[in-house]
Amino acid sequence: MNFRTIFLAIAVSLPAHAMAETMLSVAAEQANVRSGPGAEYEVVWAAARHYPLEVLDRDGNWLQISDYENYEGWIYRTLLSAVPTVVVISKKANVREGPGMEYESLWVLEKDYSLKVLEADGDWLKVADEDEVSGWIHKSVTWGFTEPRTVEKSPAY
Repeated sequence: MNFRTIFLAIAVSLPAHAMAETMLSVAAEQANVRSGPGAEYEVVWAAARHYPLEVLDRDGNWLQISDYENYEGWIYRTLLSAVPTVVVISKKANVREGPGMEYESLWVLEKDYSLKVLEADGDWLKVADEDEVSGWIHKSVTWGFTEPRTVEKSPAY
């Protein structure tokens, strides 16, 4: 194997690797996730606003995505945004007044509740929803954007 072949193999693999590390979130009120890259494919599940998704691949304006339970599908690009979000992955999760266990619990959220990430402080995320939930949640009970600055490094899709 010569240098040119090695270089070409690395260059071809880079875009897929970069996409695999990209997180996006649902911008629409609800987005259909389809079995293939097109409106003619079956809807296999639906994702609610602020639900975080990992981008696996791209076919035109369609993105192949996966969620925290490794459910995969395809979603139209304009239904997603780079707004940093997380989803609760534990049965229940406390949203606290501040970034620590010593702070009062303001809300108890159920599994699959999605939130916007406003800032990070160590292992704590300041989060909010569209309504009244606002406070701090521990990273260990969430999946998605764990650092808001990840958005700045994400390539445009």
